[in-house]
Amino acid sequence: MKKGWHKYLVYISLIFLVIALYRADYLKIPIIYSWGDLLLSFTLLFAGFLAQVWTWFTVLKQSNSPIDYPTALAGTGLSVFTKFIPGKIMIIVGRAAYAAEAFHYPVGRLSALSLNTQLIALWSGLTTGTIGLFFLEGFAQWRWLIIGLFAFLSIMIFNTTANKIVEKILQKILKKNINLPQLHPTVVLKVLPIFFIYWLLWAAAFYFLGKSLSTGTELSILSGLSFPLATTLGIMAIIAPGGIGVREGIIVGCLTLSGVDPTQATTISVASRLWFFIGESFIFILGWLTDRLKVRPSKLPQSSNSQ
Repeated sequence: MKKGWHKYLVYISLIFLVIALYRADYLKIPIIYSWGDLLLSFTLLFAGFLAQVWTWFTVLKQSNSPIDYPTALAGTGLSVFTKFIPGKIMIIVGRAAYAAEAFHYPVGRLSALSLNTQLIALWSGLTTGTIGLFFLEGFAQWRWLIIGLFAFLSIMIFNTTANKIVEKILQKILKKNINLPQLHPTVVLKVLPIFFIYWLLWAAAFYFLGKSLSTGTELSILSGLSFPLATTLGIMAIIAPGGIGVREGIIVGCLTLSGVDPTQATTISVASRLWFFIGESFIFILGWLTDRLKVRPSKLPQSSNSQ
């Protein structure tokens, strides 16, 4: 595989990002009623992104393919906008390719681990968001979709048979032997707390974003949990680049359930796209700077399983 090919993904993803945001017309600055709440919101949002990087770092460490945190940060940051490339698979491959090149691991192995990481993120995000739905008494409207997604993600994460089926499909498509690593359930349980931490940080961040944009309405703290749910379902919406449109619609529905006026809910929902885009830009710039500075150790212990 050509060295540095993942960098081309960065340029392509930026092009698709500009197109997606221009078409959606979400780059509008709303009226801010509380700058203190907005500052706290961004602090928690940025902390959530750093915690998300930690999940990738930890999964690789627990899978005998250790890398250092700066490499995890650079790979995650530079790949953050690849989700706007149709198909969304490049956000999984991008960080894996970066780590594989930096530490000479097989890119196929790390791509499989990156897919496992994404599945766990979706599972934990869906769990976090569903808790909010229960309290908001909105679970009945979504129960079959959520139960179906829970079942699918659980099978993909914990069931070895599903892993073997994916292996066989890839073997037939690629015409070569493929061995996809799967995280052991005990490993999944070890890393799960970190996933919940970054979802809860983002939920709290969204709650304070809503407070900063609200006037005359007491926002329920449970409304913050609508963001993990909406983000998870947005990621799983294959037809929408980066979940644009899907996430906003779900947020409006959840905020309305929590007692927010539909007009105000729409304002918060649309503003959350620009808000989250600033967070993505933060992790992208941080990743780019880390890559430029090459802040990483010259060598880490290599596992015998990495070859």
